[in-house]
Amino acid sequence: MKLSVFTAASIFLFSLSSHATMTLNSISGDSNRDLSDPAKPIIYAGFNPATPCTGDGAFTCDSCTGTSAGGKIFSCNKTSAYPNLRLVIQMTSTNTTGTVYAKLGDTDVSSTLPWTFDSGVLTFQATWSEICQAAGAGNCTSNFNKDLVVGINTSSGGSATTDSATFRLNVRVTEADASDTFYTDCNSAEVAENQGFCHFNVFPGDEKLYVENLVYSAGYPASPAPGVEYRSVVFFYEPFVTDDNTTISSISNASAMFELPVNRSADPPIVDDRVDGLLNGQRYCMVMANMDMTGNISFFTPIPGTPGSPVTASELCGTPAAVVGLLDDKSCFIATAAFGSQMAPEVESFREFRNKYLLPNAWGKAFVKFYYKHSPYYANLIAESEVAKAAVRVGLWPLLLFARASVALGFWTAFALLSFGVLAIYGLYRHLLVARRFRGEL
Repeated sequence: MKLSVFTAASIFLFSLSSHATMTLNSISGDSNRDLSDPAKPIIYAGFNPATPCTGDGAFTCDSCTGTSAGGKIFSCNKTSAYPNLRLVIQMTSTNTTGTVYAKLGDTDVSSTLPWTFDSGVLTFQATWSEICQAAGAGNCTSNFNKDLVVGINTSSGGSATTDSATFRLNVRVTEADASDTFYTDCNSAEVAENQGFCHFNVFPGDEKLYVENLVYSAGYPASPAPGVEYRSVVFFYEPFVTDDNTTISSISNASAMFELPVNRSADPPIVDDRVDGLLNGQRYCMVMANMDMTGNISFFTPIPGTPGSPVTASELCGTPAAVVGLLDDKSCFIATAAFGSQMAPEVESFREFRNKYLLPNAWGKAFVKFYYKHSPYYANLIAESEVAKAAVRVGLWPLLLFARASVALGFWTAFALLSFGVLAIYGLYRHLLVARRFRGEL
């Protein structure tokens, strides 16, 4: 998705001198940005020299639509930067006069493009080629992360002041020799120098495919470029043709793509593992890749049948099908039978607990599968008896309270409260039992 020329930013005040403040108005010509730290916003740029694309100098381009001598799959970026793309930063200063300057580290940045400061509005612009040269990265052929300082020098009454803002430039350039196109599958053992997520297999759901047994490499989420982390896993997929191997061979960077964000602060990282919007009864095959903060997509699943690839076609293909059960977003077998409707608030609470605490974990998925396999028989028996429904409802209430507390307060807080309650009840029971025996002795 292309970034607009002037993306409106929230008001960011930079406390940069005791005399003035600088307010960021807009940034354009970058692959991505992080404005969460007002003191030093991060500007990301991703380059793809093996499959370069170009644009009009104002917008990023999509290098995933190109071609590669190495095959249909290659490292690419849907918001790729290129050497003559213009990085434009506009800010407002409380000063109204001054001279614009820019430094990258200790190096002055020079540009053939005009820098202006008019009525307190500063506009800095430079091509990425000019920025990369100032960073010592040639014509944007190597990674770098450096501070870019943009500001104005002012003078008044014989004294000079500086009003400036600092930006962190994090740049990743994918390998020109395409050595970062595929990861080495790491299902059985950790592979040295691997990158990102490096194994998965498919499990069918209702109008979706689950990507399970996700394995990530040591050092995740760090990418090969300093300051650039991986942010998501993406899946390129195609509908079935002839056989699974043929279908996988038809997958390319132009295939349909689905992005799954990764919670990188969690340990282990958490992925919402559902590729949805698919058709039941239609078989699909997919490959995985890793997207970093610059938008670069690299380290794809090694294609089955290629030399050294342990991946089998059956791991990458699946057929969505209508299901009624714990794996489905619509029903929970036993809870639905007991409470009478899959839309009952109690059933929804169990469903929320499942999605938040069971499906993201391997042990939770194993339980879900076991439940899905064995519970329909018992659910049918419960549905036929009002007495059984009432009894199961009574039995489910403690679990329901725990599920609701977990969703609202967190799993371990709910577990602690449950443990305290159990111990309190047991202590009360012991107290009453001892008191009764004491009265009997009297």
